[in-house]
Amino acid sequence: MDPDQVGRSEWIETFRSRSRCDLRAGWRRSGSAQAGFFLDESWGSTHRPDWAKRGLLIWPRGRQWLRLEQRLSWPDDWSNRDSCRARLVLSWWAEQMRLWVDGVLVHEGDLFDTACRWPLPGRCRQGAALDFVLELCSPLHDDGALISSHLELEPQSAGSDPEGLLLPAALELHLAADGDLPSHWADLDPSSVDAQAAVATHLHQAEPPRGSLHWLGHAHLDLAWLWPVADTWQAAERTFRSALALMRRWPELRFAHSTPALYAWVEQHRPALSAEIQAASRAGRWEPINGPWVETDCVLVSTASLWNQFALGQDDSRRRFPEWTHELAWLPDSFGFAAGLPAVASATGVRWFCTHKLAWNADNPFPHRLFRWRARGRSELHSLMLPPIGRRADPLEMLDEQRAWHQATGLEAALWIPGVGDHGGGPTEELLEQIELWEGQAAALPTRAGTVREFLTELEQGDHALPVWRDELFLELHRGCATSRPDQKRHNRTLERLLREADAVSALLAIAGRDSGSSDWRPLLFQQFHDILPGTSIPEVFDQAEPVWRSARRQVRQERDRRLARLPGPEDTAAVWSWWGLQPLASWSPLVRLPAGSWSADAVSLPQQNAAAGGTWVQLPRQHGICSVPLRREPGWTSCAAEPRQAVVITPLGAGAWRVGNGLIELDVSSAGLLALRDRDGRDQLSSSLQLERYRDRDEFWDAWDLAADYRSQPLGVLCTDSLEWLDQGPLVAHLVLRRQLGASCMRLDLRLKADTPWLELICGIDWRQTHELLRLELPLATPAVRIAADSSGGVIERPAAPMTAREQARWEVPVISWFASQSAAPGGGMAVLLDGPQGVDWSSDRLGISLLRGPTWPDPSADQGWHRQRLALMPFAGSWSDAGVSQAAIAFREPGWCADLPAEQRQWFPSLPLPLTPVGLERHADGCVLKLLNSGSARCRWTPGAGWRVRREADSMAASAVVITPGELVSLVVDQSS
Repeated sequence: MDPDQVGRSEWIETFRSRSRCDLRAGWRRSGSAQAGFFLDESWGSTHRPDWAKRGLLIWPRGRQWLRLEQRLSWPDDWSNRDSCRARLVLSWWAEQMRLWVDGVLVHEGDLFDTACRWPLPGRCRQGAALDFVLELCSPLHDDGALISSHLELEPQSAGSDPEGLLLPAALELHLAADGDLPSHWADLDPSSVDAQAAVATHLHQAEPPRGSLHWLGHAHLDLAWLWPVADTWQAAERTFRSALALMRRWPELRFAHSTPALYAWVEQHRPALSAEIQAASRAGRWEPINGPWVETDCVLVSTASLWNQFALGQDDSRRRFPEWTHELAWLPDSFGFAAGLPAVASATGVRWFCTHKLAWNADNPFPHRLFRWRARGRSELHSLMLPPIGRRADPLEMLDEQRAWHQATGLEAALWIPGVGDHGGGPTEELLEQIELWEGQAAALPTRAGTVREFLTELEQGDHALPVWRDELFLELHRGCATSRPDQKRHNRTLERLLREADAVSALLAIAGRDSGSSDWRPLLFQQFHDILPGTSIPEVFDQAEPVWRSARRQVRQERDRRLARLPGPEDTAAVWSWWGLQPLASWSPLVRLPAGSWSADAVSLPQQNAAAGGTWVQLPRQHGICSVPLRREPGWTSCAAEPRQAVVITPLGAGAWRVGNGLIELDVSSAGLLALRDRDGRDQLSSSLQLERYRDRDEFWDAWDLAADYRSQPLGVLCTDSLEWLDQGPLVAHLVLRRQLGASCMRLDLRLKADTPWLELICGIDWRQTHELLRLELPLATPAVRIAADSSGGVIERPAAPMTAREQARWEVPVISWFASQSAAPGGGMAVLLDGPQGVDWSSDRLGISLLRGPTWPDPSADQGWHRQRLALMPFAGSWSDAGVSQAAIAFREPGWCADLPAEQRQWFPSLPLPLTPVGLERHADGCVLKLLNSGSARCRWTPGAGWRVRREADSMAASAVVITPGELVSLVVDQSS
């Protein structure tokens, strides 16, 4: 280092000692008279040398307690006048922290409340010694650290500093703002009166720092994470009461908080507190910053769920806080954002999107702080990358944020949102006192209290062109969330399907002119919080979620069935069974397993086959749109007299291999696995057999969140057995079972091909006992892919098969909702993988990969352990994935219709959609029903519902016989029957 620079640093540090006294060297282990100073112990420098170089006091992870003590007296060279006061300033990385002074507990903290500025009592200034005891518990997942510990001397009251106690900190601010340090100061003793006078004169003559800060109090509160949901209600109540109490003492304080679900809980269970919040809101001091119902995950939820998150959240906000406009979505902490989010959010009135999470990118810093985020259908949101959450009021941190904001945007006024976060808390008395202390100080940035909406309004009024981002906001971190805790993804998928079906039946009742209720999406939306659905919470969270999932499913299923029973029924009730397709798909080819018997529809016998698992496989006539098929059952069993459509044919190839096909798809299989897969024209889709792979996956800090980037270099192997067992052998269903050994775990892999179905179904039943491992399926492609399309929240996104840029290379594992597909060069074609729920996937130009299971141990030591059943399907297609109807095929795979012991008419209740259109939701409306749909393809698509139907966009007043949907458009259509 430059000797002049060293001398300058030493001068500044000596000058700083006028008002700062470092305590790190004085801590000893408590309870041992012979203990040396903790700073001299070698464990930290040996195991965490990077931390040790920064001067941290370090001890091992695993919830180990460290108890330190120190006797403190007022520093001899400090002023002891009444105009001064001192604070003990601590910061830590510890799961629990307790500070005792003379045997009295004076402060507690944790992993989220990580700092304090405790004022020393007046007796210390008069010469009394204080005995400090500091108790710290290391995190389970990381080593603990006492990051800083020092005393700071400051004026007793803000606005008056007769002794120049703030001069050292002001000098730091001056230098951080690119101020100079005169060279002749090197001749001054930094501890002298002359040095103090020189600094005071220099700072008085210096230009004040450019810029300002717009600030408000905030308290980020995760609904669950390292604590259960029940604890969140208590944290919310403490946080809200604390904020209201501070507002009474600090008239300038503004406080903002998100999450309509929290406000709803407070209204129901703490009505008096809710009334206080609403009064503060009407006064303009409490600002609801909501958007979705909860701070949801935004890459693992379907478009239907994301839409309901925003619709329900916005409706609740407008009802509860009518004095505010509700045009912003506050999502500071979710793990990335799908490219379709602007389309969904803007459809519910959102204009601004606010997050901080992309500052966590591990590979490529996100390039913008202020930009327009545009979806495929040209919907867009103004977007703001927030300052860090959970910060205090350190004037140097505030200056750093303003400088970073100015460099990124060219704007002078930055936003600051101080307050204890993650587990609630919000602003504190110490924080507000520090802001007040620096008000009017020339070296500090001027600050102004206000609201988020005021800051956003000022941004909109500025004369500046914003960059446009036309992509997902991919978080280059936390790539394991799509795979961790697959049970939560299964619960989510099942409950969402039931809700969509219940809503669809409600819409049918509305079309028929019958009263119908609405479905309660709130239990599902709550569990989609960004630390519950991804599987990144403690086990208690999931234990307590289990009965919520089960109860919600039971209630929605009962409501759906009650609504179905109220639809107009047949006069002839001899057919007491029925099949229902509750999605408006272009085509259904139902093949269902029913109780044993002889089945017919409309007095026509149906193709059927004995099922090995019991009952009878029955192929129903092809259907279109939302429809019902009455079924009649006679005693006994009739062989397959009716000819099946696209029957399954099995041919032995010798040497234990078999060929299975149905005219749409063909496969070769043996005990070694799936050997080959061909499309309807006989073209090979796989370059080699389907591969099941197992890898080591460990040493990541965020265990449940992150995949090891080098997992492919640590293969563990899969033991292939010689077992192949046939269960069903056509002509409607061919079903065989393979078995594999995965270390201490075992896997049953079922392959099932149905007649008149263009995909091969794979059912993975796994008794998973591995930890810190990754189980994957790999599909080697016979034809290279040039693009990869995938279903995501709010729409379909296409990416290059071979990454070209650094950002594309960072997307080496991405979440997918219900399908992804390779797209080959002209004349096209490819392979689609249909999924039964969100999964983590990857690809290259010559393969597709799906992550099935992991085994993280923090924060849930038993995550992923036990029995899992996962379904997926392989669907070769010709041409483009859009024209081949991959999106609708994924719906038919996940939601293959529903059989009930219920009379029904042979009827199409709602018209079908063209293949390129994807139904998102069907809901009741005053004028009939609302159909939410997505044109996921690359061409305009015209939909003509057919005779007797009228359609219009929800914002239009005139209905027509047809509507044109533009590429990527997400739209709400009002559909009703013409008189």
